[in-house]
Amino acid sequence: MVAEISDKFAVAVIERSLPHFHRKTREVYRVQRGTLCVGRAGYGHVLAVGETIAIEPGEIHRGSAVGEPAWIEVVRVTAREIAAGGIVYTGQ
Repeated sequence: MVAEISDKFAVAVIERSLPHFHRKTREVYRVQRGTLCVGRAGYGHVLAVGETIAIEPGEIHRGSAVGEPAWIEVVRVTAREIAAGGIVYTGQ
């Protein structure tokens, strides 16, 4: 389930996602509830509440929750914003 708050921000509830990538968008995930395992660029990451990870444009990634579904904030940044030094997400 994904609740789109705006074109830049969403809240997602993840049990398991299939491997995929975004051509022009960076995504920053911040775990709000649960534990999320993220496979990204050939490496595995286990994120607990409050931890973040950035998924760069073109990186194949997938996520799966440990136990109960994980709730995450998703902030999207376009390639144009990245090039312009636009949005900086601090996780605060």
